Order: sequence, then C-alpha cells, then structure tokens
Amino acid sequence: MNTTPATAPPGTTAKPAAAGSGEAPAPVTPPHWTEQLTSALREGLATDEILVPTADALRLGGLRALHHWHARTTLPLLAATDPTGRDETTRARTPVGPLIDLHRRAAEGTLAPAAVWAAGLHPVLLATYRRAYPHAAAYAEAHANARDYALANGRTGTEADEYGHTYARLSTTANAEAFATAHADALTPALSQAYATADPAAYTATFPSSQTRATVRAASTAADTPVPSVLHHLATGLATALRERRH
Repeated sequence: MNTTPATAPPGTTAKPAAAGSGEAPAPVTPPHWTEQLTSALREGLATDEILVPTADALRLGGLRALHHWHARTTLPLLAATDPTGRDETTRARTPVGPLIDLHRRAAEGTLAPAAVWAAGLHPVLLATYRRAYPHAAAYAEAHANARDYALANGRTGTEADEYGHTYARLSTTANAEAFATAHADALTPALSQAYATADPAAYTATFPSSQTRATVRAASTAADTPVPSVLHHLATGLATALRERRH
C-alpha cells in the first residue's frame, strides 16, 4: 500500500479530502493576483482608505495593469532607496532602470522573451530581498545567543560581547545572502515565464502577496520610511493602474 502523501502542484495548496474517501486532496487555486495584492497592501493601513477596484480588475485580461504599477510605482520606489536611482537620468544605470523599461513596454503590449525578463528580474529581486531581510532582529538574536554561549564557556563580559558581535556579523550577512538568493532564484523563472506569456494564472501562482510584503519591507527599511506611508503609496498606485486599465 502506497503511504506517500499526495502533494499539490507548485503554486497551489492542497484541500484535504473527506475522511475515508480514498481520494487525493484537491488542489486549491490561489486567490486572483489583484486580491492577493489588495490583501497585502491593506494589512498595515489603519483604515480601509484605499479601495482597489478588485471586482473590476478580475475581469481584466492579461497583466498590463500590473506592468503599469511596477513601472510607475513599485520600481521607482525601490530605485529611490539607492541615491543613484533617485533621478531618472541616473536610474538607467542601475539594475532597476532596464526592468522599468521592460515593464513599460509590456504595459503597452510589447512582450519580451522569458530570457530577457530573467536577466532584468534577477538582480532587482536579489537586491530587494537583501533589503527585506530582517537584519536588525537577526543580528540582535545572533549576538545575544553567541554572547551567552561565550559567557557560559568562561569568557569575560567584554570578550563575550566581542565574540557575539563577530558571530552576529558573519551569520547575519551569510543568512541574508542565502535568503535573497533563494527567493531570487525561485522567483526569476516563474515570473519570467508569466510575464513573457502575459499569463495571469501563472503570475497568480507566484504568490505576489509575498513579493509585495518584501517590497514594503525593503522600501521602508532602506529609506527609513514608515510602513503605512509605503503601503499607501503602493496602494494608490495600484488603484490608479487598475482604474486606467478599465477604460
């Protein structure tokens, strides 16, 4: 008798089968990408002040509204966290610049091949997830644990503190890089294929809500901007992009 548990296809979650039915769990499709983005953006707002027209967006075909949003809102926001990217003239020399151009062309209906998308996406995803990593919390925890270990092994307070900082610096840097690389490597091919084929279902399966939360963390941390301000900016931009695509 095969006891291997059934698994859902990538990008889905499994719905438990009825007890004793003998049936494999049925895959559950993730919420539409507009619903995912709306949910993620509303999480940190004090009120439901940004009413993204999700119902209308559900009837939209393709991903043009999404490309408008990335080109005009999310990527310029991320670019502004780097002094070089705050001006449109110099932004072209940063990794964000070419990706903005790809999204602009896609918003106008010109789709690039998946390989071109991959080349543009990977460096930006890598930088975004590096910034999104909770450096301060990870460093503090690593330092405290290493310091306690050193004290328990006979080090003086000064020695233990120095050891803690050394360990925290090395481990946090390594963990942040592993975190960023894992996300960038996993998302790049999935997003590239979705964008190259203008496939809303494929994009939905990449769980854009998680990517949006990473964008919020990266932008708020790097620019020292309050999270609600970042959320409001992103939500307003999304509402505008979706509203424009209805006409």
